[in-house]
Amino acid sequence: MEYVKKTCPICGSEFVVLKKVEEKAIYCTLECLSSSQGKMKREKIYSLMPV
Repeated sequence: MEYVKKTCPICGSEFVVLKKVEEKAIYCTLECLSSSQGKMKREKIYSLMPV
């Protein structure tokens, strides 16, 4: 089994994943995934609001 190191785009911490799931593993924890989804929802709402 091969492993690779990745960096979480939310918190910046490094984590290790299997090479074959490297493209699917983006966030280090469920907390970072949840934070990302909340951020995406806020950005979507703000893009729909008229200025």
